[in-house]
Amino acid sequence: MQQINVPFFSLQKQTEKLTQKMVDSFNYILKTQQFIGGPLVQEFEKKLARFLGNNAHVISCNSGTDGLWLALKALDVQPKSIVLTTPFSFIASSSEILALEAYPVMIDIEPDTFNISPALIQAWLEEHATMQKGHAIHTATGMPVAGMVIVDLFGQCADYQAIKNIAQTWNLWIIEDACQAIGAHTNSQQAGTFGDIGVLSFYPTKNLGAFGDAGCCVTNNQELAMRLTKLKNHGRASHYEYEEFGINSRLDTIQASVLSIKLDELDSYNQRRREIAAFYNQALANVPFLQLPQEQVGHHVYHQYCVILKDKQERAAFMHYLTTHGVGSNIYYPKALTQIAFLNTRLDLVNVCPVAEHASQAIVALPIWPELEQHELDYVVDVIKKFQSTLLVQPAQPTVAAHAA
Repeated sequence: MQQINVPFFSLQKQTEKLTQKMVDSFNYILKTQQFIGGPLVQEFEKKLARFLGNNAHVISCNSGTDGLWLALKALDVQPKSIVLTTPFSFIASSSEILALEAYPVMIDIEPDTFNISPALIQAWLEEHATMQKGHAIHTATGMPVAGMVIVDLFGQCADYQAIKNIAQTWNLWIIEDACQAIGAHTNSQQAGTFGDIGVLSFYPTKNLGAFGDAGCCVTNNQELAMRLTKLKNHGRASHYEYEEFGINSRLDTIQASVLSIKLDELDSYNQRRREIAAFYNQALANVPFLQLPQEQVGHHVYHQYCVILKDKQERAAFMHYLTTHGVGSNIYYPKALTQIAFLNTRLDLVNVCPVAEHASQAIVALPIWPELEQHELDYVVDVIKKFQSTLLVQPAQPTVAAHAA
């Protein structure tokens, strides 16, 4: 097997294909001198709203992290309130709760999808909360349980049928962190449209990626859309009419133009990711030391393809073997959010999440960007299978002479 290099992620081929369209768009921006706001940003917002459907309003912003802050603020999360969320995600799904002086409470994940477990959400509420005057109250502290930040991890929607039933019973709002899942859907409903507010990230490595930071909020509620628009622009309703505290979180025109061009390609990018995942699923099905990802809910778009090492002690050796043979890999995530101290300052609110903590010690992400070619995928699989053979090598038995010595 001749060694080749298969990077964990690359934008080179994608960018080369779209270069002329990008150059034409950038030249137009240079000519018009419209660098912030304006028609190109508005056109992208409308184009994305059509893609998402479900009467979506798209409110662009500077990043997915800003989008989460804006969503929480628009829903009036209060200091010393509780927001339920996942322990297995990028930090922003919890840190922005803390940024508004509320408390993230982690609910463990399902081992096959890595998404938050609705059954464990329900169990936590039944054990720790009561309904008082139509609101969920944390029994031990008296703090309100305001809502949930639900993450569609690695490109697969969470189980919103079950989650919405819980939200209705306990009068909780839902923020859908769909930052990794644009194009995923369940029963034809697009990721980003299941919550009161959805949040998308367009970080360059995402399935729909900009050339820098970019993001948006999504809602089908006109009043929330207006509030989000105000909050992202220093809290002003119109020019110099400031009504509340807000932030400066605007999508610049260059990023909007890049995203508009790439949005035309998104379905094909996601389809290719699904083809690669299907190939991995078939080719690695009988590799005994790996647990493969499962498509359990809706249409998975495989932002990441993550396997679990059945023996977590083998992860370092596995990743080292991949690296030395030219195959890129990564870890999402090396720590569960329950293991990050500043997110868990209220010890009486810390919830044990063993599934997430185990996953953080055993997970490995394999290359799955859309421009990967079949010979590169074949090579990745061959390297993994050759690593399997190293696990089968037994230590040499001492000879009779060695025993005598």
